[in-house]
Amino acid sequence: MNTIRHYHRLGLLEEPDRRYNGYKQYETLDLVRLLRIRRLAELGVPLSRIKELSTGSPEALHQVDVDHAAAIERLEKAGRASRPF
Repeated sequence: MNTIRHYHRLGLLEEPDRRYNGYKQYETLDLVRLLRIRRLAELGVPLSRIKELSTGSPEALHQVDVDHAAAIERLEKAGRASRPF
């Protein structure tokens, strides 16, 4: 739960309304946003960049794909270069 609170503090995830009993009432869209944040974080995207992506265009997400594809290519080349003949 501290992770979600952290996302609230950073502005990555809006804090939802509270129910009559004080519990937060998350909606489906909140879950989708949370899953997107978690997935991007797992891919190594910094939280500051995730905030940019959440307000940006689909092209911004495409750029993340391009960046990761380039990183994979660099790692594959490095792996091929380090193999013995």
